[in-house]
Amino acid sequence: MHKPMSDSGLSELSVSQLRARRRRLARSVGDPQATLRGTLQRQGRRCGRAGCRCARGELHGPYLYLAVHADGGGRSIYVPGALAGTVGALVEATVGREAALAESSRINLELLRRRALG
Repeated sequence: MHKPMSDSGLSELSVSQLRARRRRLARSVGDPQATLRGTLQRQGRRCGRAGCRCARGELHGPYLYLAVHADGGGRSIYVPGALAGTVGALVEATVGREAALAESSRINLELLRRRALG
């Protein structure tokens, strides 16, 4: 993707350079339907059966879960092995997309400061 610029670095760019950078960022955002916010985690699990190896601490797995925050709380959603690559790619793309949106917001703040937003 691109290297984010600090707020102080933005102040060194001209208005036309800021607008050009903002356009590039907008193009890099891509398809918003391909967004999946969360963190991938590998976890071992206990099954709860008496006498199972997991009762002695030898957990089953590891299994892949997507940790998400929704409705004011956190939860984990199991990710089947067949979807691990797809989910990983979506999460990674979302991180880049959110970074581009954050930088675009910083550019808009700089343009507003200069009374050149538009």
